Order: sequence, then C-alpha cells, then structure tokens
Amino acid sequence: MLDKIWRFLKQLIQRLLGTNPKIEHPQPPPTLTDAEYEAKFMELLEGVNQGWGKGDVAEFLLAKRIKNGDLAAWLRRFGDRLLEGGHGDTAATDAVVSLQELARRLELLGRVVGGELGEVAGNVGREILVVFPLVSDREAEEWKKRGDEQFMKGDFEEAIASFDKALEIKPDDHEAWYIRGLVLD
Repeated sequence: MLDKIWRFLKQLIQRLLGTNPKIEHPQPPPTLTDAEYEAKFMELLEGVNQGWGKGDVAEFLLAKRIKNGDLAAWLRRFGDRLLEGGHGDTAATDAVVSLQELARRLELLGRVVGGELGEVAGNVGREILVVFPLVSDREAEEWKKRGDEQFMKGDFEEAIASFDKALEIKPDDHEAWYIRGLVLD
C-alpha cells in the first residue's frame, strides 16, 4: 500500500515539475503498399544484378526495414499477378523480354540469398520462364522437334545436323545430346 502511495506521489511531482519521462515504445515498421514493395524490390534486384552478395542484401533489407518473410510473402503474390497477366503469345515482345530479364534476376537473387526469400525468388523466376520461355529455348526446341521428325523418317544426317543446331543454341540440353547419340548409333 505504501508502495502505491509512493509511486502516486512520485508521478504527481514529476507531472507538476514537467520531468515525467515519456515511455517510448518501439514503433513497428510501417506496412508497405504493393507499389512500395515493388519499388524496393526492384532496387534489390538491381543491386544483385550489379554483384551484391548475401551480406549486401541483408544490409539493404535491414536499412529499408523489410523482413525476409514479409518480402517473400509479397513476392509470391507479385509472381501470381505477373503470371495471371497473360501468356507468351498474347504479350507484347518488349514485355516478354522484360519478364525474361526479371526472371533471370529473380533466379540470381535465389542463388545469392537462399532461405525462404531465395526459394520464393527462384521459384517465381522459373515459373515466369515456363510461361515465357527464352527465345533461344523455343528455337532450340524447334530444332529438336525437326531432328526428331527427321530421325523418324530415317534421314539421319539431317537429324544430326538439326540436333547440332539445337545444341549450338542450348549446349546444356541433355535431351538433345541423348537423342543425337541415338541418331548416331
């Protein structure tokens, strides 16, 4: 009881003298709009494209007061909206090229950062490339298809030439290497 009276008197004196210390509670970071997230995320991707490492990314997120989990959740929604926006045949060529560059940077971020944010970034990048494949990938697929048709017709020399062309475009295509080997056999 005396303790309560003492605290009351102490607070009264502090209020009268104007020395009552204000209790400051840490303010949570403000919730960002989608446009703000997008602007900051594009800054982040530009930094990663210029060679930022994991520490640089962490420092950027800390300076911007962005949590990895919040950014990963936003990125999932952002990726879904991008993919709902259209498909390869209906999108303008410049928009497709921009999406492909975005996908490349997302995959790069995925390799640099790791964790939840890296996983989401890599997944979104790969999903974009499934819907909007790189021109060289489509061209390589066309050459493989042509090679398959030539192989089935028994035109082995032309089939090998077609698979060679596909491998010029996409040298790491294991399927093209395998089928080329079958044709050679």
